Amino acid sequence: MSLEILNRHRRIWQEKKILQRIYQNWYQLILKECRPQGMTLEIGGGGGNFKKFFPEVISSDYTLCPWLDLNLDAHNLPFAADSLANIVMIDVLHHLTRPLHFIEEAYRVLQEKGRLIMLEPCITPGSYLIYNFLHQEDLDFSKDLFKGETWISDDEKKPFDGNLAIPTQLFFRNAAAYKKKFSNFPIVQKKHSDYLVYPLSGGFDHPSVLPNSLVPFFIFLEKMLQPLGFMFAYRMLVVLEKNR
Repeated sequence: MSLEILNRHRRIWQEKKILQRIYQNWYQLILKECRPQGMTLEIGGGGGNFKKFFPEVISSDYTLCPWLDLNLDAHNLPFAADSLANIVMIDVLHHLTRPLHFIEEAYRVLQEKGRLIMLEPCITPGSYLIYNFLHQEDLDFSKDLFKGETWISDDEKKPFDGNLAIPTQLFFRNAAAYKKKFSNFPIVQKKHSDYLVYPLSGGFDHPSVLPNSLVPFFIFLEKMLQPLGFMFAYRMLVVLEKNR
């Protein structure tokens, strides 16, 4: 089933120009944060679109995909300690059963000053209603990940199950707890993004309500809304940097 979903996403990507524009903007944001020298690993490569954009990346996914380089579990990365310059991923962290364990594993394989760069859903007053009532994934803030609780067990977890609350919980609501636990893996960049174009695009599961001709105007509006990101953002960019 997972490979079927990824194949469907690849077809939608080819047909839906607004999605290509959104993701290419995300890819540019991510590449700006990458260290320029060394190996870069992409986790959750899915349809393989980032690899087309950045061929040098080692692209991987939990689902075995013939168009990617590696099949792996993010909780157990098959790399030596201090071997990677960057780990990049879009919409992965909130799918993991043990996100804190993954962060520890990312720290292990990254070099000094290596970076973990993530683009994830962000729960704000503006995004909450859409994510909570119109999105297929869970949104559950009830579990305290810093006390060892998990939002779902490994046995119950299906590949595309997710908890949209995880990134907001880790890096915004419980940022002090994160800083205490991961003092050597600090947050060096944290910003809101995506206020209008992304939700209006419909993503991979719904039709777009925004004509391609109006996308540049709405991108301009998003730039104007940047100071109100804490109220309306649907996404967040988070960068962690390894510091011994």
